[in-house]
Amino acid sequence: MNGRAIGLIGRGTALASLARAVREQPGLRLVGQVEPGALPPGADVVVCAGLYGYERVSVAAMALETGCRLAVPPLPATDERGHEALASGLVVQVSPLLGYAPLRELAERVHRGELGRRYGLFAAYHFARNAPTPVDDAFADLLHYALEALESRPVEVYARRSALWTQEADTWHAILRLEDETLVTLEVAAALPAGGPEPERLLVEATGSDAVIRAEPTRQAVVSIGRGGMTQAVPWMPEPGEGYLEAALARLERPDPPQELRGLETLRALWAAAAEGRAMRI
Repeated sequence: MNGRAIGLIGRGTALASLARAVREQPGLRLVGQVEPGALPPGADVVVCAGLYGYERVSVAAMALETGCRLAVPPLPATDERGHEALASGLVVQVSPLLGYAPLRELAERVHRGELGRRYGLFAAYHFARNAPTPVDDAFADLLHYALEALESRPVEVYARRSALWTQEADTWHAILRLEDETLVTLEVAAALPAGGPEPERLLVEATGSDAVIRAEPTRQAVVSIGRGGMTQAVPWMPEPGEGYLEAALARLERPDPPQELRGLETLRALWAAAAEGRAMRI
């Protein structure tokens, strides 16, 4: 059987969606899918989905050791292993949020210059308090998406991690000033009621002198209201695996270690700003 050999690492619905995307894409061949801890043999490239932050770092280090080309969700940790993996050019980061077609469209419109002079970008990502997604992982995903959409280097950041509903930090608030004076505001919170009608809410809005571009991909839903007043919203949207796979393969074709390391440097500065309670220059 011909075709580019793709291996997958991960678990859950994110991995299942990614596997379907590989099987349906002409010219690709799925050669194996494994849980974190090993690399699928015989793959030309490996793509990850549904990993916790510490697993992302571990898989990146394993790829570096074996010379494997790997696309992984953004690393939420800033240790030396992650730095070396991204510097090698073998490992690239891809935000799972690129699985949402409206967010890919927003980024493409920004890249085309439709905003005119750019003023700012606001992004809010809320999910259920009992969701399995760690807040730190979700923040890394949103940060990486925002920096990729805007393509300008951060020069100063401020951040706060707070515990609003639990004993541990369940929110991130961050403000970034970019080299072109664009202001970026990011908000991530495990804030929605457990078992509520909406499993997550995601909003991104970019503003400029010529346009405001807004995307709310998670508002696509079929809402059912029962006789007793019970409301249930069933998300209805295209499979996220297809867009994520497309972004991952494109990034693997054109790795950019300096850009990857700038993202890691920005994340490091945001962690420091949150710990020290003050703005940090980069």
